[in-house]
Amino acid sequence: MPVPNYLKKIAYFEQSEKEFTSFDLKCKCGSTLFDIYENYLTKEEKELCKPYYEALDHSITGGYSSFCTKDKEGKIHHWINLTHDINGPKEEVIIPPAPMCAHIHSFKVKCSECGNEYIIYDSRYHGYNGKFCGEFNDEERDYIPHYKKRKRRDNMPIQVHIRVEHDPSIENFKENTDIVCSYEDYTEAFTWLAIYTIDSQGKKRKIVDLETD
Repeated sequence: MPVPNYLKKIAYFEQSEKEFTSFDLKCKCGSTLFDIYENYLTKEEKELCKPYYEALDHSITGGYSSFCTKDKEGKIHHWINLTHDINGPKEEVIIPPAPMCAHIHSFKVKCSECGNEYIIYDSRYHGYNGKFCGEFNDEERDYIPHYKKRKRRDNMPIQVHIRVEHDPSIENFKENTDIVCSYEDYTEAFTWLAIYTIDSQGKKRKIVDLETD
């Protein structure tokens, strides 16, 4: 299976197994030690997102079960069942528009030797949703995330190992999705991503495990 095109220049020790691909990261300077950073919301952004998150949470946990419908105009409506009876009383949950920063999830690494930085995942551009199905507008794509370092007890740089899952082939991908794309786009439309750290003792720890479709 392929390494995502945008990571090819810093990927090494590649291994493939069925629909999975695993590889380590190596900076262009040759170093394999990095610090990892994850995006975060500022205090102001959290307040901006709060009504949206609360409504979304209520649509999932506010009743006994939840479901969505689509009206003639194509608008999605969110509902919760107020009792165990699916034919019983219902409540529509009005979810306000999501602020531009609400759905963005991003990780980057910084080389401990030369300081080069590399984005290893950005939900706006990478993975199946980011590449083909993410509904990001220009304002959201222009948004610059805030990053903070994922701290370790020893505060030492670590090696980074990545594992992704793809459709078995680009032909299979096109058949399953009806999406016509280049091979490069196919490599970046992975459906699952895991990021591991490896410390100086060789201990591997998974820090990210997410679906992208």
